[in-house]
Amino acid sequence: MKNIALGILVAFLLLLPISAAKAAESRKELGLRLDALTQRIMMLEDRMLTGDPAAIQLQQRLDTFELQMRNQVGENERLRFENKRQREDINALRLELELLNKDVKSARDDAKAAKSLLGGYITGGVIEMPVEQAQEFDDVVIVGEDGAGPATASSKFADARKLLESGFFDQAYNSLQTFVLEFPKDDLSGEALYWLGEIQMVRGDAAKAADHYLQSLKDFRKGSRAPDAMVKLAAAFAMTGDIDEACQTLKLFPSEYPAASAAVKTKADIEKRRAGCTP
Repeated sequence: MKNIALGILVAFLLLLPISAAKAAESRKELGLRLDALTQRIMMLEDRMLTGDPAAIQLQQRLDTFELQMRNQVGENERLRFENKRQREDINALRLELELLNKDVKSARDDAKAAKSLLGGYITGGVIEMPVEQAQEFDDVVIVGEDGAGPATASSKFADARKLLESGFFDQAYNSLQTFVLEFPKDDLSGEALYWLGEIQMVRGDAAKAADHYLQSLKDFRKGSRAPDAMVKLAAAFAMTGDIDEACQTLKLFPSEYPAASAAVKTKADIEKRRAGCTP
């Protein structure tokens, strides 16, 4: 009620003609006019208190206007929040694109180097090459006139990676699986399990990918690919619809791998946004 009276008072004062003559009115005249205005306000308040239809209608209109203003403020806040969220999504996608471009370039460089060194894409089996080229690989079997010695873990893993880099996913998957079975305790098996998960992600089988990532983390928690495996495990959970497990995994990531590279940390942030995890 007081708000209505104040509004009427303000409206009335705004309607007063402003001129040099009026500005020069004496205090007494202003006092009389204010007294008269006060009496009119009191009359309006009495009419409202007694249920005057016109006063009630005015009150309803003011209530409606106040509700509309409140709704408008709420809508503006909602739009501001959505715009902020869209800008954050755009920035996240930009970062993801930059990382993807780096990964593609790295993969192309690796494939180019492998192709140049091996003399063409490979499909498995024994690869014969000049001794000079074979010596450029660490622990790779050197095939010469005297034959070859036994293959080492690093050479077999290198062969599997070359298959993967060349795009032969089926052969690479079989080779990596065989490697894990043959060298279950070797540190490279942690990375092999990671790449097995990556191949399954490419195939669209997130559930099997999650199994490989989990095994990699379980058996090689401190491995070089462990931070990547944890982030990709969360991505696999999200793809299977287990958002809670994905967010919980990403929540534990910073404390589990505080020294992870900036690239992996950025990927973790991107997966958080994708899954809709709360901060």
